[in-house]
Amino acid sequence: MVPTLRQLFRYLGPGASRETALLSALRSAEDDPWLREGTTMIFCEPAAAAAVHGRLVAEMPQLRAALLCEGAAAPEGSAEAVARFASGEARALVCTAAAARGLDFPRLRHVLLFDMPKDVAGFVHSAGRTARRGKEGLVTCLVESGAEVGRFRQLHALLPARALEFSAAPAS
Repeated sequence: MVPTLRQLFRYLGPGASRETALLSALRSAEDDPWLREGTTMIFCEPAAAAAVHGRLVAEMPQLRAALLCEGAAAPEGSAEAVARFASGEARALVCTAAAARGLDFPRLRHVLLFDMPKDVAGFVHSAGRTARRGKEGLVTCLVESGAEVGRFRQLHALLPARALEFSAAPAS
């Protein structure tokens, strides 16, 4: 991982809603002037879940969300979604892991992993959409407490110079 990438793990307490945590993370990003100037990619799996979460993110009209996912009914075509996001017209792109490779968005400052990749390589490719060519970036990971924690410690080890940042779980 590159030194200009910050990692933020949001650990969810028992019974916490991942959807509430997603909206809370997006609101926090909107409150940050630097993040607000850029765009956000939100990774969800599978495609049907990305479509559902795309509708949830659309409840924040200031983000003008676009949906990019294979195999799910999207309100726009893939090329149109990518073009809207690349131009900054859409400030959020809800997508699947298929978008983790081969796409470069210079305005991208924030990657939000609603669903974490199954392996380190998937994490590196998803997180690697931001903090490119010496620019800074942030990857926010929503982590359910319990069994997932060990895997996330392994992912955090990819960036040994940075300290973990913890935020309180959103109120249920």
